[in-house]
Amino acid sequence: MSERMAFVRTALEKLARVGRRANASNLTSEQSAQLAHLREHGYVMFDHLVGTERLKQLQEQYRKRIEEDLNFEFPTLAQSRIDPTRDADLIKSNFLATPHTLAQRGLTFDRKDVKSYGQAVAEYEPSTLTTELPDTGDWLDLWLDPNVLPIAEAYFGFVPQMVEAYIRRNFPARFVVMNHAWHRDRNHETHLLKAFVFLSDCTLKTGPHHYIAGSVSDRRIDGKIYYSDDEIRSVYPESSGREIISVVPAGTIILEDTRGLHKAGMPDEGYRDLGYSTFVPPIALLNRGSLYKVSRKTFDKLTPAQQRYIPPANIVQ
Repeated sequence: MSERMAFVRTALEKLARVGRRANASNLTSEQSAQLAHLREHGYVMFDHLVGTERLKQLQEQYRKRIEEDLNFEFPTLAQSRIDPTRDADLIKSNFLATPHTLAQRGLTFDRKDVKSYGQAVAEYEPSTLTTELPDTGDWLDLWLDPNVLPIAEAYFGFVPQMVEAYIRRNFPARFVVMNHAWHRDRNHETHLLKAFVFLSDCTLKTGPHHYIAGSVSDRRIDGKIYYSDDEIRSVYPESSGREIISVVPAGTIILEDTRGLHKAGMPDEGYRDLGYSTFVPPIALLNRGSLYKVSRKTFDKLTPAQQRYIPPANIVQ
């Protein structure tokens, strides 16, 4: 980025934050402790949804959405179609490629290829099925959880915007695909938070999330897109206690500064359902493009505090 572009971006961000400052002094003692943990370690966990009836209802809605309605994104990478020789370049890059590129290589399947959920999983061996966030008040209320937002706002120092919202089901796979390798997110250079909403129990077998505590500011490992386990362990051995492995029950929410080193664990068996939301500064006058949609009807059901997080371009009539 040129110096001029960096200056313009900074100026626009400052303009976008006018009237949107967040006050950390309004936090409860528990919230202040959560904020301190987030600032020191780069992550903080919430467990208030674990075991609730509300969570059970959302889990069933998601199960129906993905297993009965087959409502997930296409084209989808089919690990069964990967040839280790022909596709060596993609394997080396952890499949960092557009869906169009993968489709051109014959490595994807589409909705017309799917007869049932079971057939799709067995025949095409997807490592991931991605689903858009359902456009209902119940789901938006979870993605914009009132217990999480005050911590996010205090961490930023202003009210951010939610620019991504989706759910992924991860399966065992032969080849590592993008977020299953260690990396740092680059959505924003100075302000970034991601919320992980665990919709299923996460065990060592089902692919826990991994994070290196304190690695937002610790840049001993930096400069590449992806890193191997050996590279990470050479700086952060198990004895360091820095690697946080999220073996957690369904209903857990983790708020994390993903500029730090992290990866999605690859399941050894079963699957893992995990929701994602990404928060960055509101940038005035720049069209970022919409990565999810919220109907006006759903938007009107949100609280004023939650509504501030939805970019105007994401609201549809």
